[in-house]
Amino acid sequence: MESIPETEYLIPDLELDDEVAILMCICTAFEISQSVSFVVGGFGQDNWPVDCRTDLCTVIEQVPDILGKTRAGIYSFELDFYEQGIERRLLFKEDTNLVKVTCISRTKWEPHPSSVFMEKTVVSKIFEEIYSDFWDLSAVLCKGIT
Repeated sequence: MESIPETEYLIPDLELDDEVAILMCICTAFEISQSVSFVVGGFGQDNWPVDCRTDLCTVIEQVPDILGKTRAGIYSFELDFYEQGIERRLLFKEDTNLVKVTCISRTKWEPHPSSVFMEKTVVSKIFEEIYSDFWDLSAVLCKGIT
């Protein structure tokens, strides 16, 4: 894969020493390239209306804190899809050897079911993989900013 020219993905008026600005640039490059997909589904909807530019950015900024918790064996946390349009929050709560994941919608959309149970190893793997894949892909598509 070729990297995208800097001028196509840099966002004006943002300083690249800010973590969120860097994530925004990377996610914008992913969106422009059309070679990276961000797919989320569950709770009665196979494909949530998410994209790389905004939703992946909001998720990836939360992942380091989540990884800090899961690596410490803590499985009670939340993941907030707070951008307008999706507006859903996933609450993760330890339940003996499993993790109960509850989806809370802040729109008219209603999750069915509203909760599911996952193994702790699966939860850890999901967040480890999204973080690793994000940085692996950014190293290919965004050589100038990673």
